[in-house]
Amino acid sequence: MDLLKCREWQELRVGDKGLTEPEANRFHALAERAGRRLKLGETGVLVRTRRGLKAQQVVGVLAVPGRTLEILPKIDGENDAVRKALVHMLAVAHDLRVADDALTGMARQTHDLLELLIRLFAARLLAAVRRGLPRRYIACEEDLRLLRGRLDVVRQFTRHAVRPDRLACRFDELSEDTPLNRVLKAAVLRLARMTRSAANARLLAELAARFEFTGDSVRPLEEPVRLDRTNTAFHDLYRLARLFLKGEWQDTAAGRPAGFALLFPMNDLFEAFIGRSLQRALSPRRVRLQARGEHALKDEKDDKLLFALRPDAVIEPPGGRIVLDTKWKALDPARDDFGIAPGDIYQMLVYGRAYGAARAILLYPWQGDIGLAEGVVRRWTAAGADSLRLDIATINVGCPKDVRSILRKIVNEVSDGAETRATGQRDESVPAPA
Repeated sequence: MDLLKCREWQELRVGDKGLTEPEANRFHALAERAGRRLKLGETGVLVRTRRGLKAQQVVGVLAVPGRTLEILPKIDGENDAVRKALVHMLAVAHDLRVADDALTGMARQTHDLLELLIRLFAARLLAAVRRGLPRRYIACEEDLRLLRGRLDVVRQFTRHAVRPDRLACRFDELSEDTPLNRVLKAAVLRLARMTRSAANARLLAELAARFEFTGDSVRPLEEPVRLDRTNTAFHDLYRLARLFLKGEWQDTAAGRPAGFALLFPMNDLFEAFIGRSLQRALSPRRVRLQARGEHALKDEKDDKLLFALRPDAVIEPPGGRIVLDTKWKALDPARDDFGIAPGDIYQMLVYGRAYGAARAILLYPWQGDIGLAEGVVRRWTAAGADSLRLDIATINVGCPKDVRSILRKIVNEVSDGAETRATGQRDESVPAPA
């Protein structure tokens, strides 16, 4: 299966790397279905242009029969390094704890994002099932020669009234045939049909053998899975399995696979990656993700709270409360306001006031071509009586090993002395919203 590659916002023209018009149409149709599922709209993944296809702010894999399109984030680096950084972001966002050296080994063995994700899932799942599959007691009814469990009196004296050698037994049996295991098995079997890697095929074959006593599921996405403390090791694997299972679309007319899409909006992925990284970098300091409970306004008539607020992260004391929000957007250092949307500034000021924070941080991806260093690149103070400090910061997700240390540096930035821009100008105050 030939692999096509592009970056966010890049146009892939018909004829480039052998892309044909029929393939472009199939990719576009698949992208429309994926965009609707992701609630991004039909043009949220790929836009059809006069010359071909243009990627949007979504990364991942689109596969149609005979061809795969890989969309990578628009960050600095060669494709292999960017692909490894993307897989690292996904692993952190989904809490799949994988050592950097293990991820590097995976990246050396394959240059395909889909195969890397399959390897990550299969290796993580195999490590979990080797410690034992989650099991549950299920109610069973059997007719046996010897009593097991309890006697079903009604069934015994109706069905077996003339068969004293048969006992109607009711008992609970510890079984691996659970909804969770059926979902995991369905993902393993689905990926075994998709992989083109011999190493991945071997991993998936071993996994399939370990699910020997788990039944097959006709509709795995509808299984009544219950996640609790008894299966904690499988929680994130279950969510990743659902992503793989959601990715395949069936051709309803022919009854065969029409394509596969495993896609991640970069806004959401950047937010989840930074949130998880913050929690690990600042531990044991408490970091609340998608914090709830505060509102922008209160109705004076009946004290009803209006307009719920949900910043990406609220970092609790010691050191003072900090609200942080991520934006997967490019900064423009040539402008005094860095090209930041006024709505983003107003939002942060409201967050800061509602959560009683002394500091707010807007975090953007670092880009090598804009002449800014990582960390806090601009410091503003809200105009007027409000003493809220607003920092504009960047972080290079292309170097995953440095992310936690840079986040610690950003959060622990001292308030004495304003940071200067690359041009050497001191920061100015930003007006509070009216």
